[in-house]
Amino acid sequence: MTVQQKEFYVPFVKKEQLAKDTYSFYFDRAKLDFNFLPGQYVRMAIPIKNPDNRGNSRPFTISSSPLEKNHIMITTKIIQSSFKKKLTELAPGEKVKFFGPLGGFVLKEEEKDERVFLAGGIGITPFHSMITYVHKKDLSISITLFVSFSTVEDLIFYEELSDIAKKNPYIKLVYTVSHPEGLNVQWSGETGRISETLIKKYTEDINKPLYYIVGPPAMVSTMEEIVRKMGISNKKIFIESFTGY
Repeated sequence: MTVQQKEFYVPFVKKEQLAKDTYSFYFDRAKLDFNFLPGQYVRMAIPIKNPDNRGNSRPFTISSSPLEKNHIMITTKIIQSSFKKKLTELAPGEKVKFFGPLGGFVLKEEEKDERVFLAGGIGITPFHSMITYVHKKDLSISITLFVSFSTVEDLIFYEELSDIAKKNPYIKLVYTVSHPEGLNVQWSGETGRISETLIKKYTEDINKPLYYIVGPPAMVSTMEEIVRKMGISNKKIFIESFTGY
């Protein structure tokens, strides 16, 4: 696939709530000549009258697969900022400016190595793009996704990716919740943070896979330390930090 950076405008279609404060936003790309690799991101700009000190643009991972030709989907947590407020107020049909694709944290399908994906919370977004792409293209790439959320209410993409994992023998899913207690929702999956023990529980030979790590800087730093302590070499570790939402 040939990817070329460009500036483009696409109309907003809809937003969809995935968790208590996490939404996916869809933009129409049916008529757009735009290619990207699974895991890449774009910079979105929205006109804001009185923007905060971070301005009127933000980088967002494209959480949809490149094979989804009707829309570009970005998924984000909604926090109190002028940008996020305007994002939630977009009207269907309103055109938004993007620039991209950007980033080298991508799935290279020509590499058939086993992958271990390690994500914290919203860091799952590039992995959603990668996994849905691999599944749709029927690629023979073994992937184990480890993703940690604070509470069951924070989980995103769980049902969709679980459905893929049931159908695809190459894809394994390990969701873990660090604070499962005190909720009305029953959780029978893993609990606590991602650890060396958890990785080893679901990875037959820890020296075989490539390790992809995404999330907030503190989580990324901890995961990198764990993976290095496991004896994984630098050339097998790929990192993307989400420094702001």
